[in-house]
Amino acid sequence: MTRTLTALFVSLLVLWPVPASAALPSDANATSRILSPLVVAEHLAEEPVYVHPDRYVSTESSLVLSEDRARDLNDRVTEELPGVYLAVTPWPNAPRSMGTAVVNRSEAEGTFLVVGDGLTVISVRSEGDKVPGPSSDTVRMVLAVVNQRPELARADLGDRLDLALDLLGDEEAAAREYERMSSDGDPGGRALSLVVVLLAALPLVGLAVWGLRRRAHRPVRVVPLSEAVVDSVDSAAHEELRLDLTRVLPSYGRRVARFKGSRERASDALAAYEAAARVLDTAGDVSDLVGVRVLLDHCEAALNGRPAPRHCFFDPRHRGETARTSLRVPASPRATSVQACADCRRDLRAHVPPRAVLDSSHGQPTPYYAVPAQHSVWAATGYGTLAPDLVQRVLGGGARG
Repeated sequence: MTRTLTALFVSLLVLWPVPASAALPSDANATSRILSPLVVAEHLAEEPVYVHPDRYVSTESSLVLSEDRARDLNDRVTEELPGVYLAVTPWPNAPRSMGTAVVNRSEAEGTFLVVGDGLTVISVRSEGDKVPGPSSDTVRMVLAVVNQRPELARADLGDRLDLALDLLGDEEAAAREYERMSSDGDPGGRALSLVVVLLAALPLVGLAVWGLRRRAHRPVRVVPLSEAVVDSVDSAAHEELRLDLTRVLPSYGRRVARFKGSRERASDALAAYEAAARVLDTAGDVSDLVGVRVLLDHCEAALNGRPAPRHCFFDPRHRGETARTSLRVPASPRATSVQACADCRRDLRAHVPPRAVLDSSHGQPTPYYAVPAQHSVWAATGYGTLAPDLVQRVLGGGARG
């Protein structure tokens, strides 16, 4: 009888309802899970804006966002700013370190804006040469404006973030606001701006260190090369391209000599071949060697009866179909239309400068199209993409005018 009563008592204890506070994890544990960088990174993989529940309530406090405001921010980033991500959390300590941890765990690449337990907006960027979204210079200027502009000292978080998104989507406006703020402030304020800019660069250093530690899982990253080594590498690539062109040029000459087609096509092929040979004899820069390749492509087109080649304006060596795209002149309302490959068009949409042929004939390497037109037929014609008379210009004045 005693054993029966004991068993019944134990059964009741097991089946008795447990209070909700005991059955669920504590608030501290729940918050810890929500604040995990991995959780935030997984959310940002689905939507570009993450707002912690503690910062996602309807209140008059300037430190929080209403549900509608948070939804509007998410819609704006999704539609207007690909490559930008936003996390608003109550991280009380080192939000920059937590932001770096989010980037490390995220499969997405871009610029991650992070707000901790205050109003300060910080930024962490992915590694790489072609990070989508606004440039790092633009991001630094935007952060300086939204964090330091005097009239924003008492602005609420939503207004700050709206302004940040406005400026991230307009590089010229960001530069103007930054210059205006710098000119209006005192020397101490400008010094503070410099400190903020330097601090904004610290996450990049942290990301580089983290990347080196992950070499067991990712390709090994090397330390920056010295200028002497870079010059040696560039020189080797230069000579390799020259030797390749030297090998293939005679075959074009033989094909032109044996050509039995129309006189017009024969004349066009011969002119393009002679122009290529002339440039190769005097080529002193890789941009000239790329021009030789372009002229041989014109020769090939004439021999085969095809239209003139439609090269990528930024680098004729880029493969794939090209299409017209708008290219805006810096600090000017003017724009022009150029041929560009799919990769370069994607870079332009992401506000990333496409990789272009570099011209070192005047010292510091610069994109070939930045050389004055009177000093480079490639800049004057965009390697023939801007003017149809490339061959005639080379035969008339050479590659360097």
